Amino acid sequence: MTIEMLPNKIARSSIVEGEDLWPEFGETFELNAFYRKYEAAEGEIGESYIQLWTASEIDEYGSISSDMFSKENKLFASDGGGTYFGFKNSDSGVLFFSCDPIDLDGSINILGFWSDFIRSLEGGDY
Repeated sequence: MTIEMLPNKIARSSIVEGEDLWPEFGETFELNAFYRKYEAAEGEIGESYIQLWTASEIDEYGSISSDMFSKENKLFASDGGGTYFGFKNSDSGVLFFSCDPIDLDGSINILGFWSDFIRSLEGGDY
């Protein structure tokens, strides 16, 4: 699934593309490509629901969770209920994960690369 296939995208209000939210992950990183063109998105992907947060929401959640969550783990979305989604860099590349918002570090479930993450959402297995 490409970023263009994400549901109910909200286009950036400016004609100018946005800056990368995570420049350390590079311009080809799926979420950097998404946020250069869009503000947010939410809707169903297969059996699951996902809310990709706005840049200000990402910043807000990052600030709130910084005391109890490893800085290498970046949050960017939720399922609209009791699960957050994030990613982190690893030796093999960027890995996506799900976690509980109450126990951010202790509840991490690694889902894999972007395509694995999307397949997990489609099947409701995260």
